[in-house]
Amino acid sequence: MFSPGTRIRDYEVWGRLGGGGMGDVWLARHVVLASPVIIKTLKPELGGSAEERERRVVTEARLMARIHSANVVRALDVGLHQGMPYVVQEYVDGIDLNELDHSRRDSLGLGLPLWFTCDVAAQIARGLRAAHQYGILHRDLKPSNLFGSADGTVKLGDFGVAVPTQISEKKLCGSAGTLRFMPPEALRGEALDRHADVYGLGATIFDLRYGSPPFLDARELLDTPDEARFPPAQSAEEAFFQHVIAKMIAKNPGQRYADLGEPQRALAALAQSTSRPLLASKLGTDRFVLDRVQVFTEAGDIANVETDGIVSSANWQLGMRTGVGEALRRVGGDEIEAEALGHGEQPLGACIATGPGRLRARRVLHAVSAWEEASCIGRATQRVLLLAERLGLRRLAIPALGTGAARVTLEVAAQAQASALRWHLSLGGSRLEEVRFVLYDDAKLRVFREVLESELFGLHLDTALDAGLASAERGPTDPTGPTLLDTARS
Repeated sequence: MFSPGTRIRDYEVWGRLGGGGMGDVWLARHVVLASPVIIKTLKPELGGSAEERERRVVTEARLMARIHSANVVRALDVGLHQGMPYVVQEYVDGIDLNELDHSRRDSLGLGLPLWFTCDVAAQIARGLRAAHQYGILHRDLKPSNLFGSADGTVKLGDFGVAVPTQISEKKLCGSAGTLRFMPPEALRGEALDRHADVYGLGATIFDLRYGSPPFLDARELLDTPDEARFPPAQSAEEAFFQHVIAKMIAKNPGQRYADLGEPQRALAALAQSTSRPLLASKLGTDRFVLDRVQVFTEAGDIANVETDGIVSSANWQLGMRTGVGEALRRVGGDEIEAEALGHGEQPLGACIATGPGRLRARRVLHAVSAWEEASCIGRATQRVLLLAERLGLRRLAIPALGTGAARVTLEVAAQAQASALRWHLSLGGSRLEEVRFVLYDDAKLRVFREVLESELFGLHLDTALDAGLASAERGPTDPTGPTLLDTARS
């Protein structure tokens, strides 16, 4: 275990972000570059000697380092700290797709739109194909191993059970991976090749679109001849999507795609054909419209804004004695801070909600977004927006996150927050009506607004023709219901 402030060579540990059955994940920063990184360690209770654990970590790092792809998380360093092996990895400033999918289903009652699942599939297929070309099998494809940043890039991570293909077939046998997304040959302990990863990606994309994996248990996968069942397709595009995914998850490896190039090209084209431009317009110096959401930029005291939700730029201890937090506490009362502190210390990128005290709002959303110049603003803003949806907040007031004690530049904050907002709205189904970016003075506002405008209007923006299938069912969707956007009306 690392304690906050632990120095590991050129890295300072902030704290534990999470972990799974095999290891723990820590957030740290390069002390010279001030860039955030991930440090991953193996759990000692996994067993084996210290040398065996070190060999496993080094193997994962070496395999990741071989792959040169924008869609694969990079390994940056590897080493041993007080007998504990670790690998340093690229930090992706966003949330994993398992969290995104579940948050949308919980807050909006919608899954992910077709264009997005196709785009994710195409990006990860590109990264996975690069791994295969470097002689590496991933073996653990699943939504929680796909990491989406607010700029729209999706990366494949966690190569903890990956193996090189140039080893004996005996060593490739086994059932490493996650049961819900494993091919039948892995469960039977047979030799594996790239067909296993083709299945894993197909099962992952099936889950992201329809809310459950193609086969619910090992019996359904192994003991019946039936292939996966899809909900009735609602369009020709979805029928083609189902055709591609069905071939990826065929029970017989020989009936799957032999290489990810063909499904990557098909799904990339499908993503393009099922998207439409995200409507954006500028209505004045300080007012924009983005997909029917009014976006304002203004100078003033955010504590005086009347709205549904006010975002506080919080520290990990959730105290409110400096910056935006102090302004909100001074107007809203000490009870806001007391409630926030009751949640305990929070990891970077987290967001929690409290009551508003005497503020003219329904909720205060405390976003832990940065630390010592290391920005997690994209991840924190994504969680702010998802939490606002779950709480039914239609109007938000947001400061420039992380630009106070954490010393992140205005440009970095504006880019990350604008990207997260654009990404959130591009997925469709949002109930937001108004977002106000409120900064203290005009000089800072001009810098923030310039980057915001560049981010919102300097790129080709796409959003879904549909906003995702209703998460409560797997059958046909009502075309007149909230699942589909009326594009003719919009």
